[in-house]
Amino acid sequence: MKKAFLGLDIGGTGAKAALYDETGNPLGMGRRSLEPCLYPDGRVEIEIETIEEAARGAVQDALDQSQTKPAALTIVSQGQTFVPLDAKGHPLHPAIVWYDSRAAEEAEELNRRLEKTPLPTPRFSAISTGAKICWLLKRDPQRIRMARVFFLLPDYFTWRMTGRPITDPHTAASTGLTLGGLEYHSAALAAVGISQEQVAHIQSSGTVAGLLQPDIAERWRLPPEIPVIVGTNDQYAGALGAGVAEEEILSVATGTCLAAVTLVKGDPPILPAGLFGGPFPISGFSFVLAYAKTAGVALEWFRREMAPSQSLADLDREAAQSPPGSRGVTVCPHFDGKVSPSPSPEQRGWFAGLHLHHRRADLYRALLESLAYCLRENTEALKGAGFRIGVIHSHGGGAQSDFWLQMKADITGLPVHRGQVTEAATLGAAMLAATGSGYFATLPDAIGQMYHTARLFFPDPNVQHAYQKGYERYLRLSSIVL
Repeated sequence: MKKAFLGLDIGGTGAKAALYDETGNPLGMGRRSLEPCLYPDGRVEIEIETIEEAARGAVQDALDQSQTKPAALTIVSQGQTFVPLDAKGHPLHPAIVWYDSRAAEEAEELNRRLEKTPLPTPRFSAISTGAKICWLLKRDPQRIRMARVFFLLPDYFTWRMTGRPITDPHTAASTGLTLGGLEYHSAALAAVGISQEQVAHIQSSGTVAGLLQPDIAERWRLPPEIPVIVGTNDQYAGALGAGVAEEEILSVATGTCLAAVTLVKGDPPILPAGLFGGPFPISGFSFVLAYAKTAGVALEWFRREMAPSQSLADLDREAAQSPPGSRGVTVCPHFDGKVSPSPSPEQRGWFAGLHLHHRRADLYRALLESLAYCLRENTEALKGAGFRIGVIHSHGGGAQSDFWLQMKADITGLPVHRGQVTEAATLGAAMLAATGSGYFATLPDAIGQMYHTARLFFPDPNVQHAYQKGYERYLRLSSIVL
């Protein structure tokens, strides 16, 4: 009888669950949407009970579809997102979502404090969990001082499932409280004003966190006492599920954000601002990451505001009527600040070069092109930093668009692979579950058996000239901050 492994991916816009057999064949999938509350001052929040209900519903949908039970499960998730709990495990505040940008001043203040520490220290950003905890402690000290723990999403779910508060080093690093290893940084904890007892224990990805407790198993309709395997950040899980097990492959996820991940043997070199690196779940490799905060979310904004009766696939077909270069329209896709390859937090989105003859098709194609130009800009930055990129493995919602994948191949000049599974983070989670429970000896073994390319897109030299002109416009105008 074939084994089944469950991967649960809790992202910014929804929870996705899928069961896969040991060959990577999907047996059942489920998805439940999440809608965080967005506020004009940059706050983004959602109740932890809402997230848990969505995750449980996605798992049950996948179980119903597959008519099978998993031998092990792994949870992967966004970084930064966290919830404070009191001594009884009750939430003291809604979960604060990763792209919440309320804590810019607190991040600067924490970094100034840590400058006085002689040893290497972490760096906080506006989205770091530690900076947001600081923000809460300043503004609601009486309530937040009651917090027994501050749990990231995978910590929370692992604790609920096994009774053990376990996190992985990659997600823990998103707090700003570690240097990427298995230990918290004491000076960073002190600067924020919390203790090590208030955060989850860090354990390596692919190890056993604990066994599923019977009461939770019954509620989630899962087998009791199956192993819960420590996961990783959803972007690195996506890279695993997209078949990235060696250098020269660039995993590109186009979901809420655009994230490009490649591997390097050993430790990553010193990286310029805008590129990020750290340990990868595959032993002996480090990752290098570039990303844009607004990708699929910008496409959905356009659809909702400009074509509410249309689907993204409808808009693709419409955009195909506009020629490469979008008849001179240029878009800045950084609706909430630019991160890679050159950080510009104040950057916002815009459309330029508009004339009265332009149509909606030109505008939507220009938005698609701008995200492909952003990918090329980051690919060239990675190459400039010494990394070899020979092929792109695309996944996420954007990988379902043949039109956009061909555009990415044409603009970057690189072949683009689409895997059999486009929701690669759930597949990467299942690979971790299969390896951590002992079915495969190593993650590369799991990738070799469970990842399969479904289609290849090769650059078309006949359109690259038109895209080159559009890319030059994009670079020339992208420094403009309105």
